[in-house]
Amino acid sequence: MISNGVDKAPPSKFEEAVKASQEIKGLISLSIGEPDFDTPGHIARAGIDAIERGWTHYTSNFGIRELREEIAKKMKKENKIDTNPKEVIITTGASMAIDLAMRLLLNPGDEVIVQDPGYFNYIYESYFIGAKLVPVEVKEENDFVLMADDLEDKMTDKTKLLVINSPANPTGAVIKEKELRKIADVCADKEIFIISDEIYEKLIYDEKHFSIASLPEMGEKTITINGFSKAYAMTGWRIGYAVGDKKLIEKMRTMQMYINICPPSMSQWAALAALQESQKCVEEMLEEYKKRREYLLKRFMEMGIPCVKPAGAFYAFPNISSFGSSEEVWKLFMREARVSTTPGNTFGENGEGYLRISYANSLKNIEKAMNRIEKALEVKK
Repeated sequence: MISNGVDKAPPSKFEEAVKASQEIKGLISLSIGEPDFDTPGHIARAGIDAIERGWTHYTSNFGIRELREEIAKKMKKENKIDTNPKEVIITTGASMAIDLAMRLLLNPGDEVIVQDPGYFNYIYESYFIGAKLVPVEVKEENDFVLMADDLEDKMTDKTKLLVINSPANPTGAVIKEKELRKIADVCADKEIFIISDEIYEKLIYDEKHFSIASLPEMGEKTITINGFSKAYAMTGWRIGYAVGDKKLIEKMRTMQMYINICPPSMSQWAALAALQESQKCVEEMLEEYKKRREYLLKRFMEMGIPCVKPAGAFYAFPNISSFGSSEEVWKLFMREARVSTTPGNTFGENGEGYLRISYANSLKNIEKAMNRIEKALEVKK
């Protein structure tokens, strides 16, 4: 018999979107949240070197010491989080870190607050655990930023966890330091843990990244999640990490020991090279994403489609409600334009009326896709 948590989880619209897009010839994908760049050469060579050296065995359940030390240095320098290698665990992608953290902190019936629209992994994890999902609408008029005032209204005696994602998937919203400090004030005197998913932290255009765990009152009650997939184009290497209080990380290590043992050893050595060597590759990819973002916004404006300027990540979240529902417009673009996007309601009820457009594709393909979309909309008019 299937467990209630899995059986009652809502069907995945994202899976449906991907399956449908695979059946259309000549389709241009603006749906997948994966960098179109290859892993930078020096990082790939470090992974190959690890294989050739025979570093292909199990590692510590925490991950290799060298990588944890480098992450601790990085967190102190860039995120202003005072930590050490004993408070760092390496995981098989940031998704595994999210899974371990949510299962560590939640019991069935506990309430977990998430951004809506927001990343669907938090939604499904909550269902699997049997926790109660409490969505907080992030509004277009606020640039889709989570606001402390909206958050406070959703808290009850059963609230156990708040999940923050900044920069955010699917909106590209970045929560500024001032607002994060207000959120911290709301949570400080409550028995609430925070998971701060910062996987897109290096993909910020006009703002500065701020980690809520850098605030003294938040350090012990926050697990910061990050990884290498987005910034370093390392999706297939499956390397993420979590940073938090030693007691929490130790429990996550115990869970990983029995679930996954450890992440791929050669991928850990590649991740070490990503942190230790030149960051020019990240800067170059960010500049390219910036060009694509500006182009997309220009085309949306020309078509009369409202779109908040994403402050980070590589997603735009245009308001297409004047042309139909999320599903109707998604299907229209696939059928008439041969362009795949992701329906906004995949990311929660408040995503209805929007589409997620990933600009992790070449500028040439994006231009071709937007030309097709423009023609499809002209036909619909």
